[in-house]
Amino acid sequence: MYKKTIKIASIIVASSLIYACSGEQTETAPEVVVVETEEVIVEDNTDQIDYVLPSPLQIAELFKRAGLTYIGDVTSSHKNVDNYNTKYDQKLNFGVYSADMAYCIMNNQTQESINYLTTLSKLSEKLWMTDIMGSMGLKNRLEENLGNEDSLTLIMADLQMQMDDYLDENGMGHTGSIIFAGAWIETMYLGTKVNEDERNEKLISRLSEQTMILQSLIASIKQNDTNNEYTDLVADLETLNKTFNSSGEDFTLNDEAVSALGEQIKTLRTKIVGA
Repeated sequence: MYKKTIKIASIIVASSLIYACSGEQTETAPEVVVVETEEVIVEDNTDQIDYVLPSPLQIAELFKRAGLTYIGDVTSSHKNVDNYNTKYDQKLNFGVYSADMAYCIMNNQTQESINYLTTLSKLSEKLWMTDIMGSMGLKNRLEENLGNEDSLTLIMADLQMQMDDYLDENGMGHTGSIIFAGAWIETMYLGTKVNEDERNEKLISRLSEQTMILQSLIASIKQNDTNNEYTDLVADLETLNKTFNSSGEDFTLNDEAVSALGEQIKTLRTKIVGA
């Protein structure tokens, strides 16, 4: 038996389901709840630790509330999907496209959301996750809820839960952290690009808070990377972490650090998407 202390930052989307007297189920707008960082003592006979990582939708929602506006043509091109032929590239770019889909949903870009869903379907076939996309009837659900941001948000949350369950049930849980890495990098890229276009103090604060999630992400990838497949990715993420560590006592990145972070994210994102 051993004790190991880790710190986790949990971000939760609480989607309420209200049942009317008629028995009909109504979807309500998701409520984002930020749980403060807490210290957890882990007692177990194994070195395995479950790191808490939020979904792309959760981060996109937090960023939107801080002023993440929509900029056309800043997301990753659908045309690149056929260029990803290795499982490494497919996992990371599945995450990138998931973040882009969340970004479009958050900004009522429904047709673009459907385009990204089609792109994700192509990648899911390569990653043996076809059952998820097909069984949920996502395309029809998106089309039926055109313009309804609340319903689209719940559809995206449903997709995330289904994917997490599928990965766990098929012994692919470790894939989730790599997919999330791609999604996190893309969301950070979108955040820094929007802030670059128009400086936003609230958005800078949300970007600064990502340090705890980044630390959990790095630890999760390291724990599962038994074949050293993601050594370069971890090194790049650790470089980003050093920039976060340069923030002051209030843990808010200064202008110089935000600029450096933006350049580092752009470089890493280019390595992943290829353009």
